[in-house]
Amino acid sequence: MNIPFLICFLYETVSTLPYRLMGYYPFRKRLLYPMWTVALLIGCTQLLHSALYAWLTVQDLGGERFLEFFFAAVCFLIYTNSIDADRWKTLFLYVFLFDYIILVRGISLFTEARLFYSPDLEFNSLRSLLLNLIALAVTAPFMLLFLKRTAERVFHTDAPSLWKVIWLLPVFTTLIVLLYTGDLSPENVRQIRFLLSRVLLIFGMFSLYGVLFQALDIIRNEAALEEQAAQQENLLALQRTQYSQLSRHIQETRQARHDLAQHLRIINNYISTGSEAALKEYVENYQHSLPPDTSRSWCRNFAVNTIVSYYFQEAENSGIDFTAQMNLPEELPISEPEFTSVLGNLLENALLACRNLEGTAPFIRVLAKADDQKLLLTVDNTAVSAPTIKAGRFLSSRHEGYGLGTESVRAIAERHQGRADFRWEGGIFYASVSLRAMP
Repeated sequence: MNIPFLICFLYETVSTLPYRLMGYYPFRKRLLYPMWTVALLIGCTQLLHSALYAWLTVQDLGGERFLEFFFAAVCFLIYTNSIDADRWKTLFLYVFLFDYIILVRGISLFTEARLFYSPDLEFNSLRSLLLNLIALAVTAPFMLLFLKRTAERVFHTDAPSLWKVIWLLPVFTTLIVLLYTGDLSPENVRQIRFLLSRVLLIFGMFSLYGVLFQALDIIRNEAALEEQAAQQENLLALQRTQYSQLSRHIQETRQARHDLAQHLRIINNYISTGSEAALKEYVENYQHSLPPDTSRSWCRNFAVNTIVSYYFQEAENSGIDFTAQMNLPEELPISEPEFTSVLGNLLENALLACRNLEGTAPFIRVLAKADDQKLLLTVDNTAVSAPTIKAGRFLSSRHEGYGLGTESVRAIAERHQGRADFRWEGGIFYASVSLRAMP
């Protein structure tokens, strides 16, 4: 093995491997395998790439650019299969990372060609490697910060049909720049237009991402508004139910006061005439005539009791067996609006799943208990099939994209240093949430 081969091998390895590992930074908590396994796989792939690249270069056989595109595709396959995320979203980010490599290499090539120009200048030297590492060191902190923020925004925006096509815009732009600056001869690389093309590529990508994220924010806000509208509908339904119950109780109270006045007159007459036996018989008959007490109180907290009463009535109207044990105090250990949001979301999902069943006896089981420090809630319900999961999140059965109800429950659980677990097994969907009181 001669020295030029070693230098080419070292140049291609050091000037490519850091970028490929950098792409995993935003997803370090979403990896499907241990980080060392992913790094080993990427490292072995890069060593093979570098060996083939150095051999082609030393033998002057050509094909180095094709080799780079080929291994870029291979690394992308490793990338998407190592991260628990939507492939279209990872492709979108991967293209940006690829453009970043093009920019940094372009800066280092341009700098070397301008400072050390000669017609037979080679770009695979140790000097080339040093310039590349300098450019990487200067730009990497900004790129890592951008990738982190971009990944957060991408993975919190649900628009499946958009992600399937939006990656084509940066891909086509990148291909145009590569075709325009594909000649890496020293004379061409030292031209200002070479550097400007690659710099404008990255700025064009930043602009594209900025406009795209504004559009995605609008989509996300619209989805949130739709979810809020659905919650408002549920709230109005709860209020109508509460008003109906209150009106019925007022009417029943009026009727009871009227009836009681009549019964008191009769009782008073029996007392005044000394008809003790007749009075006793009348009272016994009156007791048997009283209607059964059908009102239910699920717990001492008024808001929780109202929500459970509403969904109990909805379940009963739909022929769904509903049972609940709500061992909750009048004052909850956490924010009442947040807990009622969690409870309402889970019961709404359970009711929807049970209503879609055919030929099965559906049921909803609710259990809640609390102490001074934490609150536990479980909602189990029949579900004919497992919910669709993508990138660790549930897809909605009512609209395109992810279910906002379960995501809202997860977010509230995280804010209260708790957790939310969801699983489907044997035709039953199990939801459990733990919440801690905030200090």
